[in-house]
Amino acid sequence: MRRRILATAVTVTAAMVLAGAALAADPVRIGVAAPFTGAAAGYGRDAKMGAEMAAAEINAAGGILGGRQIELVYEDDKGTPQGGVAAVQKLMSEHRVQAITGGTNSSVVLAETSVTKNRILQVNAAAQADAITEQGSKWLFQINNTASANSEAFNGYITGTLKPKTVAYMGENSEFSKALLAGLRKSLEAAGIPLVNVATYDANITDFTSIISKVKASEPELLYVADAYPARSAQLWKQIRQQGGFPVETQAPGVVQASMLTPAEGAMDGVITGDIFIAEGNTGPMADFVEAFRKSHQAEPNKVHLVTYEAVQVIARAMDKAGSADDYDLIAKTIRTNPWPSPRGELTFDDRGRARAPQFYIHEVKDGRLTLRETIENR
Repeated sequence: MRRRILATAVTVTAAMVLAGAALAADPVRIGVAAPFTGAAAGYGRDAKMGAEMAAAEINAAGGILGGRQIELVYEDDKGTPQGGVAAVQKLMSEHRVQAITGGTNSSVVLAETSVTKNRILQVNAAAQADAITEQGSKWLFQINNTASANSEAFNGYITGTLKPKTVAYMGENSEFSKALLAGLRKSLEAAGIPLVNVATYDANITDFTSIISKVKASEPELLYVADAYPARSAQLWKQIRQQGGFPVETQAPGVVQASMLTPAEGAMDGVITGDIFIAEGNTGPMADFVEAFRKSHQAEPNKVHLVTYEAVQVIARAMDKAGSADDYDLIAKTIRTNPWPSPRGELTFDDRGRARAPQFYIHEVKDGRLTLRETIENR
């Protein structure tokens, strides 16, 4: 009898050890909802590259939570709110991911949060609309600057350095652009600069000819374009060039990447913009990130690569520090109460879940690529 009891105990103990080892070996699944088709597909490709670089580094270092590897699962949000809702629903119900990241277009991420709120950890990588994190969702975080934070820096450059006599605005009809227009109005009014024309358009437009003609008729010294979709922006700037352009041209901060510049085929040369990242002239951790990206992808990194890389890193490191992949209250508290190393320096998150970059860079497009015009220190 004693032998049977001992044998049973040994068997049960061995089974428990094996079960624990199997559990420890299960990967932590992070869902990436991003546009892999449609007008914003360039952003999706960039997001995937950044996410994979982060996961590869984490896994090569031994994973998290005692050796569990990061597994990325992708779903196409198609650059539309409906597509975003379908993508996160599939990631949660079919793929059973333990966190969701990605997110490049504000209207899409806003729609996604109606599904993810209070159900799963979501770290929005790139979408900028303030409304995303104004909801007070305790498990929702944002890596990129908000539209208002970017606008504060960029509008200050327009009014304080460029100092145009008049300004005209062209932009998509979206939450992202509405916030930009509101910020621009406020900055221009404070500086006493007239906003002589406001032209908005719907998402499906391809011919901007008549809109551009009306804007040109108001004779603005500076044109401000607010459009976050690469293919559409490229088409818009080509048509602006066909009509002779404007004395000073700017594009909303935080959206101009290679995925926009490449299809523009030189039409954006001379455009001034801004962002939290630029590859040239960096030192320290950012220079290390740039070099590692070049080595792994044989390409120049951009902001979407960076913020998606940071999003995966923050999710994984916070889970590891919290000791759990699914205790979202604990993980969220861990994110908010700790600094997180990143290529930009330490990221800290406020009560709304927003991170803020230490610097903001003014860019100018030259020969189809972004070049550094000025660095602004965020206060």
